[in-house]
Amino acid sequence: MRRRAFLFTLVLSTIALGVCARQCAADDIVTLRPANPTAEPTKVRGNVIDYTGQVLTLQTASGQTSIPAEKVASIETDYASDVMQAKQFLIEGKSSEAARLLAAAVAGERRPWVKREILALEAIALQNAGRPIEAGNTFLKIVADDPQTIHFAALPLAWFSLPPHFERDRAARQWMEMPSPYPQLMGASWLLSTSDRSQAIGVLNNLRSSKIPQIALLAEAQLWQTKIVTATQADVQLWQRQLAAGILRDEALAGPLLVVGKAWRQLNNDNQAALTLMRPPILYPNQRPVAAESLLQAGRSLERAGQTDEAVRVLREAIEKYGDQPARQEAEINLKRIASSGSN
Repeated sequence: MRRRAFLFTLVLSTIALGVCARQCAADDIVTLRPANPTAEPTKVRGNVIDYTGQVLTLQTASGQTSIPAEKVASIETDYASDVMQAKQFLIEGKSSEAARLLAAAVAGERRPWVKREILALEAIALQNAGRPIEAGNTFLKIVADDPQTIHFAALPLAWFSLPPHFERDRAARQWMEMPSPYPQLMGASWLLSTSDRSQAIGVLNNLRSSKIPQIALLAEAQLWQTKIVTATQADVQLWQRQLAAGILRDEALAGPLLVVGKAWRQLNNDNQAALTLMRPPILYPNQRPVAAESLLQAGRSLERAGQTDEAVRVLREAIEKYGDQPARQEAEINLKRIASSGSN
């Protein structure tokens, strides 16, 4: 009799533990954007069922609720250990290692919104590793599942000129022919500094009227690159206001800020250029190609403004922290020139 009672108690305990494992797991914490800048952000707890470019669906103790995506500032949730390690690799600049871990982590993740977040991180890691074709194809997996994506920071675009690359340019032409605005934007971006420039400009001009506001502004910002030489102060101030409107948020601002900074430099406003160009490496260091190029351009502006010591510091940061990026070689050339002029 005692044995039966013991077994019955054991079964009940096992069931209770199973229920607790499901119900007592840590809640997701959703932080909502405040109604005005002075207000405190609101935090809501529950289980995030999905989070698309349109709506976040949250399961709470009182039932299921829908929150418009534009009201969501951030989400705190549990991640697998390999995702956490990959995030650390991204911070350390170990882009290929991060991409490898994230590619494996996608298969083991069941939550659709977290799976898309992992794919976004993988696309960023691949772009940082100089693998834009893989980055682009990874990003397209996100929009295939959620056409109104929130992950614009992971959209691999070219924000400065690079040497021609046969495979990359061929992939870009294929993307530009697709019906979706996302691959069209990617393709036109990578072809903007090639012999396909005219066609790329035509596609970007069409995308300026996209119904997706972020696509429209990113296409506009891509075209700014073609106008840097002729832009007036009023033009650049208008570009700044467009970026300040809140259409693009967080890391998606990195590339457009680089273009605006270069435009200020073209206007010989080196102090404003340096201030603008330092924002990507300070605020968005995981956008490594843009961060490195921004440091290079900021160093040139500081040098011309007579702030040689600051220029040297910034250029050394480009080399030491972003030595895997294309900007390194130009940063080294600039440093040698400064050292040579200082010794004369």
